[in-house]
Amino acid sequence: MPIRTQIAVTAVLAILLAGGWLYWNETMGSVRSAEPARKSSRAVPVLVEAALLADDKQVVRAIGTSEARRSAMIHAATAGEVMKINFIAGQRIAKGTVLLRLDDKHQRLAVRLADVEIKEAKRQLNRLERLASSGAASTARLETAQTVLESANLRLDQARAELHDRAVHAPFDGVVGLTEIDVGDRITVDTPITTLDDRAFIQVAFNLPEEFAPRLAIGSLVMVRPRTMSGRELAGSVAATGSRIDPRTRTLRVKAEIANPDDTLRPGTSCEVRLSFVGRAFPSVREVAVLWSRDGAYVWRVEGERVKKVFVKIVRRDGGRILLDGPLKAGDLIVVEGVQGLRQGRRVKARPFKGAALSHQTRPAIAALS
Repeated sequence: MPIRTQIAVTAVLAILLAGGWLYWNETMGSVRSAEPARKSSRAVPVLVEAALLADDKQVVRAIGTSEARRSAMIHAATAGEVMKINFIAGQRIAKGTVLLRLDDKHQRLAVRLADVEIKEAKRQLNRLERLASSGAASTARLETAQTVLESANLRLDQARAELHDRAVHAPFDGVVGLTEIDVGDRITVDTPITTLDDRAFIQVAFNLPEEFAPRLAIGSLVMVRPRTMSGRELAGSVAATGSRIDPRTRTLRVKAEIANPDDTLRPGTSCEVRLSFVGRAFPSVREVAVLWSRDGAYVWRVEGERVKKVFVKIVRRDGGRILLDGPLKAGDLIVVEGVQGLRQGRRVKARPFKGAALSHQTRPAIAALS
C-alpha cells in the first residue's frame, strides 16, 4: 500500500477515535452532573437534639492544710520552779483551768504582808479621823494617812497579781498537747509548756487562683475532703480571706471553717478543697455536635427543612456536653448525627436523637419532629 494511502487511513482513524472520545466524555459528564442534582434534591436523614440552657459552673480544686480555729503555745508569765502539773496530753479543758503551778511561797508571804499593812493603815486613818474631828490632828496628817492606805492597797493588788502569775491558766476552751516539763524543772518565760487547740471548729487554709478572687465572698460554700477520711466530704464556708494577691504565686490566701463536733479532724491534716462558681447561662449541646473548620467551631442548626451552619465559641466542656457562646438559644434543634453529608442550606429529614434531654424549653421543638 502506498505511503500516502497509509497516512490517510491513519488520519481517518485518529479523527474517528477523537470524536468518539469527545462524545463519550460529554455523555458521561451529563450523567454525572445530573446524578448529584438528583441526589441533592433528596433530604438527608439526621438526628437532632434541642440545645439546653446551662449555667457556666466552674469547679476549683486546691490542696489545703487544716488548723485549729484558735491555737496557742502556752508559756508562763514568770520564771520559777514547777511545783505541780494539772493536765495530761489530749485532755479537754475549760477556759481558766490551772495547767501548771510554780513555787509561790514568797508571793503568798507578800500578799499576807500587804494585808497586814492595809489593816495598820486603816487603824491609823480611823484614829486620825477621830482626832481631826475634835481639832487634835491636822488635816495634813489625815491626808497622809489616806495616802498610806491607798499605797497599801496598791501593794496588795501587786502581790496578788504576782501570786496569780505563779499559776498558768488556759486562755480558752480546748485540748492540750504533749509537754516536756516535769515537776521540779525550772522554767523561764521562753520555755514552751504545751499547746492548746480549740478544735470545735477546724479551719482549712488554701490558695485560690487570682481570677476567682473577685467572685469569692465570706460565707461561700466550700466542700472539704480530708485525706485521713477516705470518701467522706464535709461542708464548710469561707471564714476569712487575705487582703492582697501574692505577687509570686498569683493566688489569694483563703481560710474555710468546718464544724468538728465529733473531734475527728486534727490540725495539720491535708485536705482537698472544692469550690463551685456559677456564671452566666449558655446554650449547651453534645460534644459530637460541634465541628471545626478553618474559620473556627460551628454546629448545624435545623431551620424548617434545611440546615444552617452557625459559628460558635467554646466556653467550657462539662461532662460530655459543651457550653457555647454564639447566635444560639435554648430549644434550637442541633444536628447530632448525620453531619457528614451536610452543607449550607441542605434539605434534611430530622428525627429526635435517642435519649435527647428534654426540658420545658426544648419539648416544643422535639415534639414538632414527632
